[in-house]
Amino acid sequence: MTEKEMAQKPLKENDFKVILSPLEKIKCLQEILSKLKKVLYVYDKSLEENSKYDYKVFCGGILIYVSSSNILFEGELINLIIALNGIINNDFSKAELKRIVFESKNQVEYLISQYQNTLMEKGDQA
Repeated sequence: MTEKEMAQKPLKENDFKVILSPLEKIKCLQEILSKLKKVLYVYDKSLEENSKYDYKVFCGGILIYVSSSNILFEGELINLIIALNGIINNDFSKAELKRIVFESKNQVEYLISQYQNTLMEKGDQA
């Protein structure tokens, strides 16, 4: 379909798509990383007597943010969604939770590095 034909085509509700630049994706991933770094602290606090902290609720908030962002990342955050869902729905030991959190952080850091490389490549072409 040509650009002219696209312009004449009436828009449907599903035709609208938001696209993030690599820099915007990096900022979003840094926010996710910041939240992941707090999970083990919240976990420890939730084990204290009379604690108002609940690490599963905290992870639920991260899960909402990540799953809402996933469409903007074209599905790249699926493994992170699965990990967070696993934390919420299972009772892991601290060692298991720590492993899941560190794997998730590594995944996010990898994505950040990929988008930073994309930015550098675009800078080289300009």
